[in-house]
Amino acid sequence: MRNLKFAVASIFCVTALAACGGGGNNAPGSTVPSTLLPGQSFTLSSGDSIKVPAGTVVTAPGGSVVNVGGDNNTVNTSAGATVAAPASATGPADNTVIAK
Repeated sequence: MRNLKFAVASIFCVTALAACGGGGNNAPGSTVPSTLLPGQSFTLSSGDSIKVPAGTVVTAPGGSVVNVGGDNNTVNTSAGATVAAPASATGPADNTVIAK
């Protein structure tokens, strides 16, 4: 009985972790999504651009952080920056982040 409980708990944990998804993408040759949705993150390469909602956080490789607010803004950053839209991000993804 104890082994059955352990097996069920293990399957639950594996399923929960697999459902997280949407994490950063550092795979070579990966394509940039056109829009970052709440709860997703992505690492930009030089020349990449992505549409993001207000509330998104852009973290450059050097550690500088930009919080994207409002609508129809453009944020320039460097290659290697991580763009993360928290699950609480709201509104349309009409801001653009560009990696130079």
